[in-house]
Amino acid sequence: MPCSGKRDEKYEPIVFREFFGNSHPVELEIGCGKGKFLVARAIGNPGTNFLGIDRVSKFMNIGKTRAQKRALPNIRFLRAEGKAFLTEAIALGSVSLFHIYFPDPWPKRRHQVRRVFTSELLVLLHARLVPGGLVEIATDDKDYFVAMKKTIAATVELWENVCETVNERILDGMNKTSYELKWAAEGRPLFYAELKKR
Repeated sequence: MPCSGKRDEKYEPIVFREFFGNSHPVELEIGCGKGKFLVARAIGNPGTNFLGIDRVSKFMNIGKTRAQKRALPNIRFLRAEGKAFLTEAIALGSVSLFHIYFPDPWPKRRHQVRRVFTSELLVLLHARLVPGGLVEIATDDKDYFVAMKKTIAATVELWENVCETVNERILDGMNKTSYELKWAAEGRPLFYAELKKR
């Protein structure tokens, strides 16, 4: 399957039943990094399938190695660009939960166009969620979180419920991302949100 992340190629549609060899629910992490969180989720939830995508192979390959060492049958990693991959490869109504943790805040105004968290992304996620599916979000950047909340408000009609917390993970408080542990150790406030599909 040519999911190389190069934009001169198209991503092939993924049929999760064939991709994982079963019809279990699927969780997808956008920007999975080294895969610490997703591997822990896969270990603790053997009845769920997990897919991590990232544009940076050298970090994502660490996650692959972690999963392979544990012989986890329910997790896969692919190098891919988020929005294009979602648009081309992920079927409508096929994902139970999306994870988006600590995306680059691009704090300089001239760079903010590069931010991944946009209304366009939320519309893509909503369409690909199962009924009642969730989007879990985290950031350590207060200004970015304010911008995220404005983006969520612009798509409020898509969501049955929106929950926001500070320094309290909404889902799976036992497992943390590498950045989450690092920022918490430094005493940074961490901002979380959960969106439930209407």
